[in-house]
Amino acid sequence: MTHLADRLSYFQESVIREMTRKANEYNAINLSQGMPDYSPPEELTEGITEAINHNEHQYTVTYGRNDLREKIASKYESYNKIQYNPEDEITITCGASEAIASSILSLLNPLDEILVLEPWYENYVPIAYIADGKPIFVKLSEKDFSIDEENFKNKIGDKTKAVIINTPHNPSGRVFSKEELSFLSDICNDNNLIAITDEIYEHIIYDDVVHISPASLNNMFERTITISGYSKTFSITGWRVGYVAAEKELMTGIRKVHDYLTICAPTIMQFAALKAYNLQQDYFESLKNRYQKNRDEIVNGLRKLGFGVMEPKGAYYLLADISSFGMNDLEFADFLVKDEGVATVPGSSFYETTGRKESDGSKYVRFSFSHKLETIKDALLRIEKRLTNI
Repeated sequence: MTHLADRLSYFQESVIREMTRKANEYNAINLSQGMPDYSPPEELTEGITEAINHNEHQYTVTYGRNDLREKIASKYESYNKIQYNPEDEITITCGASEAIASSILSLLNPLDEILVLEPWYENYVPIAYIADGKPIFVKLSEKDFSIDEENFKNKIGDKTKAVIINTPHNPSGRVFSKEELSFLSDICNDNNLIAITDEIYEHIIYDDVVHISPASLNNMFERTITISGYSKTFSITGWRVGYVAAEKELMTGIRKVHDYLTICAPTIMQFAALKAYNLQQDYFESLKNRYQKNRDEIVNGLRKLGFGVMEPKGAYYLLADISSFGMNDLEFADFLVKDEGVATVPGSSFYETTGRKESDGSKYVRFSFSHKLETIKDALLRIEKRLTNI
């Protein structure tokens, strides 16, 4: 007889973190987990020393530093075109992942349904099950990972309560257009749904594409929970500082969960994160240029090696079609990582597998290009060497 909760049977340990362990085991280049190998801006790292000198070692108020919430509110107004009250509509969390967890846990009753765009970032589904909710998978267009409107409409039922959307999208790199997000707005308003929007990659966009926050659209403010953070933009994934914003009633519920889940985000890191707001616009331009060079390098390199690749427009991931190599995603990822190879993530990690003979993701692996350009070039050489053994 097991003493573990039944809900754990619906999901497994993170495959992304498993592939990182395999990368370490086989001395492989780790293009599985989105961990930049760039150093953070000096202003932020100097902020840690300043925090220590200021004796910033105890809890902050559970919702986060007042001055940091005020900075976030100003950023939302100028960049995202949304007005949030920092006093009762913004909360600092332990990374965007905790913001996602607190949001889903605050919304779902047992058996409530939450629409999840497929492919999805792997945290969303386990949290839905932990909340005793039911994820309903809405498959994106296989052609370009755009929203399939008819498919979306057909997935809505009497128990549908929320939808979670990630833009820019992990793992595909899709940046959802204003037309797609306007459709989402109509769906949410017509069916009384709450939208949870994960916008952690909002500053990592390419080719003059514009990031649009769903909460900025008509009639969406009161039914949208907007999530972001500092991890990806400033190469500080280990600092665990994110934030969530929503109108007061929704935020009241999120704060109740957050308070008992983590108490508060790390105090020293909150202090250091304030320094991000001293950076000028040229930092964000250089950020985009850096990752766009990486994107171009890996897209062109993989295509030359026989992968099918759709060029991402945001974030720093891509799904590569491995159909031409005669292996499924699990076999290929295992083959590629060994003997100083390259770690990727099997595509089935981002797709529903229950009741399916073969996952729709079995023809993909995900690559992260969050590394220095020379690391990307080295990885491509290793992949080419490995492919000669097929």
